[in-house]
Amino acid sequence: MMHTLLPLTRKEEFALAAALEKDFVLEKLKLARFEARMRREAEHERVEEKKRDHDTADAIETALAPPRAIIEFRSELDTYDTKTVEALMENRDALDRVEDQIEIMLGQAQVLPDGRRVFKTQDGKRVFDEHGQEIASTVIDATSIDDKKPKWEVFKGVNDEEARLTAERQALLDYQQRLDAARERLDKGEITNAELGRLKADLAETMPEAVRQKLNLENPKTETAPPLTASASALPNNMDVLMRQTGFAAAVP
Repeated sequence: MMHTLLPLTRKEEFALAAALEKDFVLEKLKLARFEARMRREAEHERVEEKKRDHDTADAIETALAPPRAIIEFRSELDTYDTKTVEALMENRDALDRVEDQIEIMLGQAQVLPDGRRVFKTQDGKRVFDEHGQEIASTVIDATSIDDKKPKWEVFKGVNDEEARLTAERQALLDYQQRLDAARERLDKGEITNAELGRLKADLAETMPEAVRQKLNLENPKTETAPPLTASASALPNNMDVLMRQTGFAAAVP
């Protein structure tokens, strides 16, 4: 026997719609609460992870350097200090030779009535004084300067080398102070791994080229000819050629 489904009354339809809407709202509330809980848990995990990272960084920052690392660093400081002293000695010798060259050239230069020493260029067309100022031909004609007198290119080259060696010497002295400061810090004791690493990085970054070259000579990384040091030549590479070309060759001790 078949049952006939009777249509819902308007009241029943409203009741059914209200029930469905209630279920939908409840599901949305459940989903919203679930998403909020997940966000809270994710934020909590992020905070905890950040705290763990911070604690790890603090532990690394405050961990004391092991005795072996300190001993090795002291040995490095001794090596750096030795090479710095050697470079300073060679720099002093090179400066002495260059200053002697300058003194000889000034003594042989043409002298103006006002006392300035002047040099003409190799092409014989221009004249400069000892301070690098070009002299007008109305003051002195280049042709009036004896060709046997030192030329401007040679004098300028030696002066440039003196400036380079002076700057090199200051860099070496500054580096020596850094080495002393690093050694004093070790003597105070309880240095952390992080601080030790910063000291090493600073000394490596600020190491003068003269010291770096000396360390490379002892520990070459490639089989190449060792670089020239300050003691190898007190003058620029082309200075001897220039001096022969200009007929001026002051004795170098």
